Amino acid sequence: MKNKIALTLIFTIISLSSVFSQYENNWAVGLKIGEPLGLNIRKYFSYGDRVFDVNIGSYGFLYGRERNYGKDQIYNEAGVMVQGIYQFHRSLGKNERLHAYYGFGGQINSRNRAPKLGERDAFRVISLGPAVNSGIEFSIPENDLAVFIDAGGYLEIAPKPFFMAPNVNLGLRINIIK
Repeated sequence: MKNKIALTLIFTIISLSSVFSQYENNWAVGLKIGEPLGLNIRKYFSYGDRVFDVNIGSYGFLYGRERNYGKDQIYNEAGVMVQGIYQFHRSLGKNERLHAYYGFGGQINSRNRAPKLGERDAFRVISLGPAVNSGIEFSIPENDLAVFIDAGGYLEIAPKPFFMAPNVNLGLRINIIK
């Protein structure tokens, strides 16, 4: 009787560990090329079905460098941004290597405003607003690397309400902690 209980317990533990370890990634770090251009840090939750992405990089570096908010406000150089996106992931097909994802979050930007007529120096402006994105990620077989492409947008609330900017990225990410 004790042997049957021990075997049942061992079989249950092995079965549960294989169920709970289907998605073993915990953290990832990568590089995004596009808008934003910079570092991507990812934290996985719920066995890979949900993640939180933090992007730190440039705002307006590759495209949209000069943005005209009206006759008195022109931004003529790239700025720094921090973006946080909560995402939902779904596997495409039976192969777990291809994922589609979508998410929402926020973005904070800091950039210089060109001097107005009569002003000598530019000054720093902070802008913020919600951000959304969706994309596809492919995990490279026999490796901890993944390539991805995503697109989304940013809607500025302040200082220019309803100013919209696209975000399109191509990137490479490595899973660093399992």
